[in-house]
Order: sequence, then structure tokens, then C-alpha cells
Amino acid sequence: MKADAAPNFGTIFAKVKSHIDARKYPGLICKQGFYDGCFVLKLQRATWTNDSMDNARNRSGVFFSVWIVQNAAQRNRVNYNIHALKLRELKGYTIASRDFAADFRRQFAGLRHAWPNESTKYGPQTLMQGWIDVAPGKHESEIAALMERFATLTPMIDHLLETRKTH
Repeated sequence: MKADAAPNFGTIFAKVKSHIDARKYPGLICKQGFYDGCFVLKLQRATWTNDSMDNARNRSGVFFSVWIVQNAAQRNRVNYNIHALKLRELKGYTIASRDFAADFRRQFAGLRHAWPNESTKYGPQTLMQGWIDVAPGKHESEIAALMERFATLTPMIDHLLETRKTH
């Protein structure tokens, strides 16, 4: 590959998705897509959303995403975040988005050191967001490592949702 050529993130994300799928994280589904000029990978549980798990785009729920803007791919910067969209509409739960975000951030505070360039200074829809610079040739392993790191946060998200379940 030429030094100035951007990696093929469609292929890289497909390989990361197959790696994550092979790990078989209980209940976590990895989705891949391309929209709004970005290659996207997401991890979430079906119970965290009202959306179909067949579609990469989310309209509701909690999910982790990793993305790269196609026209900035040569910079090798990969973005990531945890979103909480329209939680008040999540079936089977009574959720105030600001309270959920505050509780997440309080519990996440002790784990922030493990997430490079991370910030929680967003509204309640973006629980946290950050980015990593990826060394050429390390895209698959570093993106997979981000996805696996998120898998360790799923018990915390499960608990935050469980406490808001309507019984």
C-alpha cells in the first residue's frame, strides 16, 4: 500500500466484526454499516433498544460505536462513543435520560483511565466519547481491542437498565 493511501475500512471493519462475533460475547450483537460518510461498527444487546438488530442505524437505545469518517481515513483516527438515544421511549423501562447519563458517568469515573482521549462532557445522549490514533497495520487489532473493552462495561449498563425496568 502506498504511504498516502487510506486503509480499506470496509474490509477492516468486516474483519473486526467477524472477530467479535467469533468471541461470542453473551447477548452482544456486533453490527457493521456505512452511513453519513462513516464506516461504523456497533455493539449492543437486543434488550437495550426498540430497534431491529438487522439494521446498523439506531433510533433508540444504548449502544457502543466505533467509526471513521471516510474522507479522513488517511489520518488513521478512529472515533468511539457510547450513545443512549431516546431512552424514555425504551419499552419496558422508565428512564429519565439525564439521570441515566449521570448514573453511568458516576460509575464510569473509575474506569476512564482505560479509555484514551475520552470525555463525558456531552449531553445525555452521548454518555462518553473519545478517539484513538491507530498505527498503520494495527487497525484491526486496535479497533477490536476497543470493542472488547466495551464488552467489559456491559454489566454496568445492564444494571443501570435493570434498576429502571417497569415491573
